[in-house]
Amino acid sequence: MLILDVTVCNDPGLANILSIIKQILDLIQLLGPIIAIIGLMVILIKIIMNPDDKKLTKAFQNWLIALIMLFFIPIIVNGAMKLLDDSFELSTCWNYATTAKPNGDSQYIDPYQEDNRKPIIPNYSDMEPSKQTSSPSSSQQTTISKLIFIGDSRTVQMQAAVKTNDVWSCKGSIGLSWMQSTGVPQIENSITTNSAIIILMGVNDLYHPNSYIDYINSKITSWTGKGAKIYFVSVMPTSGSYNSLNTEIDSFNTTLKNGLSNKVKYIDANSYLKSNGFTATDGLHYDSTTYNKIYNFIKENL
Repeated sequence: MLILDVTVCNDPGLANILSIIKQILDLIQLLGPIIAIIGLMVILIKIIMNPDDKKLTKAFQNWLIALIMLFFIPIIVNGAMKLLDDSFELSTCWNYATTAKPNGDSQYIDPYQEDNRKPIIPNYSDMEPSKQTSSPSSSQQTTISKLIFIGDSRTVQMQAAVKTNDVWSCKGSIGLSWMQSTGVPQIENSITTNSAIIILMGVNDLYHPNSYIDYINSKITSWTGKGAKIYFVSVMPTSGSYNSLNTEIDSFNTTLKNGLSNKVKYIDANSYLKSNGFTATDGLHYDSTTYNKIYNFIKENL
């Protein structure tokens, strides 16, 4: 079954539809010419047996046209999508329709555990200085041995961009209800002493900030009891056709910053991107360079 790239296709419904269409076109390109050739051979034999039948000649022409169309239509469609490149979500999803899962599928990756029995925990403080992305002046950084991310499609795409050995529980087009039912339960067993639980949620749920505050604050005792530190990363800015969301984003962030317990550290990635610049490929999601900037900024503020 064809599946779509997690980093580019954010609508699971669109992903599934394009997967089916592309499978059909691939099948047509493979079987269509074979059927047409067989049909041409049958008609050719009939023409040889009855050369005066003009209907057979017309049928031969129709089958020949069908053969050409069945072979070239998939090529034309794929070529047109390649020309459009990443200009539209439709063409972007189409061009990556054989590489990965749609964003609608939950992504959960825990490289620290093998069969949930053998923890493999790299120590970030042991990294060579040239490879450190965190600020060496941070008093907390040396205590962090595991990063656990919980988020939406932006987090899915950041995980694909940075390619790190962290714990990722994320999914496209989701909000608080998914976080409660799936996102958080997926990472509960991964929490160990000196874990950093990093939450990047809210862009799909901007009108329920108080519900986020209540839920996150309700988890503090459980998470800190396991030795974890908790961080909430502000919802980050949009541009283009999504630019109108920035007012709601600022309001959401202010409410979260003021309402979260002082045991939850607030990381203001929103102001950071506004000050340092960012590239949003579709107005809502970012390019690889921006995701790496966000990831490094988060680590510097742990």
